[in-house]
Amino acid sequence: MDGTVPFFTQVLGPLGMDVEPAGEQTFEELVSAYRARLEPGQAAGPVHINCMITMAECRAAILAVTESGGQGPWVSWACDEDGESVTRVHMLAALFVAEGMGAAAFGLNCRPALAAEILAELEAYARIPLFSTWNGELALYPYVPRPRDPDVIPCASSTAPCFLTRTVDVGEELECTPDLLEDIIEAEDDPVGAVKIAILEQDDVDIFAQHQYAVRKALCLWSDVPELLEGALRVYQGRAFYDGTGELEPEELEKLSRKYGLIVL
Repeated sequence: MDGTVPFFTQVLGPLGMDVEPAGEQTFEELVSAYRARLEPGQAAGPVHINCMITMAECRAAILAVTESGGQGPWVSWACDEDGESVTRVHMLAALFVAEGMGAAAFGLNCRPALAAEILAELEAYARIPLFSTWNGELALYPYVPRPRDPDVIPCASSTAPCFLTRTVDVGEELECTPDLLEDIIEAEDDPVGAVKIAILEQDDVDIFAQHQYAVRKALCLWSDVPELLEGALRVYQGRAFYDGTGELEPEELEKLSRKYGLIVL
């Protein structure tokens, strides 16, 4: 980035929608709603996804822009003095998700003094430009991205940042049975560092979508079918990883990494 703020061809704000159980919409309905807001030809220019408060709406808006042929959008969130949105999404988790999905910059929509304080905490982890916006004014946050420790890998649940190492213990693999919610809750109490869920057929994607909100640890998603893995990554409102134990081709995993921020160990 050259240090200047672009002229945004469009600004997308929150729609007041969320996925179950917090809301009544499916994730694809959210993506469609944002896609319908994009003016013809405007997605190709810089888009500002502004004042986000839920992970589902943020992810849906990013996908609507990128799937319409747009470049990585600028993404900003509204947050409080604790660095959280009103839906308790921590800004570090929001950064990791937006960054993984190809956002061009990440920012905060709050009072300038508060934004500077929280951005100072985010700068140790950010790999994209940071900014703040308030009352229609947008300002870049001056910082130089720092090299990350290659042995500490950031991912996120739907609300909180998670950190893992390449030797993380993913524990026992969970299957998407009618008992998945209970299995996730039990796995959350296990001392291992991550939860691993296998996606073996299309119905598993639907079951996972219903219960993914219960995952609080780092999430390992596994499938040997790229379309199924993509389906699960699409509905997961966080940033997941893949432990490399399957037989998916590197180019397939690279595509999923670019689009959904999948971390490949």
